[in-house]
Amino acid sequence: MIINRCKNCTWFDDQHPSVQFVPKIEWKTHTGFCRKKRPNVTGHKGWHIGIQPIMDADEFCGEFRMEDS
Repeated sequence: MIINRCKNCTWFDDQHPSVQFVPKIEWKTHTGFCRKKRPNVTGHKGWHIGIQPIMDADEFCGEFRMEDS
């Protein structure tokens, strides 16, 4: 069994209130932000917006870090 999944990682954030605004994607059923990676910056109508990478809880990561219990 592979434990290196976002749902077990200390960097996975599915509790922040802004997660509710993440667009629904069919194959991402439990979304959250990866706080390990810096936000991607995108421009929109003269504004620059930083967006954390959006991950699914069951995705695999090579930079996994076990949650401190």
